Amino acid sequence: MKKINTYNIDWKMVANGLGLTTEKTIEMFDDGRILGRLGEFLHEKSENGQRQNENSSFDVKDKNNVRSEIRTITDKVSFASSKEVGYGRKVTEDGFMEKLNSIDRFVLIDKRLLVDGKIETIEVTKDILSTLSLGKNKSISAKKFYEKYDGNK
Repeated sequence: MKKINTYNIDWKMVANGLGLTTEKTIEMFDDGRILGRLGEFLHEKSENGQRQNENSSFDVKDKNNVRSEIRTITDKVSFASSKEVGYGRKVTEDGFMEKLNSIDRFVLIDKRLLVDGKIETIEVTKDILSTLSLGKNKSISAKKFYEKYDGNK
């Protein structure tokens, strides 16, 4: 695992553009779905890549044809296939392996400094996943992930 980038966000400028308070703007972006979408655009730009359509098996094809899946670390981080996560759906080993076969790496969004206007991205390669003690739903709590990540710096 390694840090890829740090992105700086001027919350006052964004809030002004949206016509919201700074606090409400930060609150809006402090959502895994919204931050994940923003992360796709930021990663595309910084890696000179190309975002894929919504039904693609990965999010961004980076320079050198690296297929990256962008995920936000909220209270946990899931490595399962998106189509298997949610109410009434079940994460399967086959679905997980299909996800792993369709990507080269996960790019995780670390939002711990979000209120300070900083977003960091962390690369997690497929071979690192076996060291993360993923649960049956192919996820790990944010606390356990950060303990491992911060301990490896």
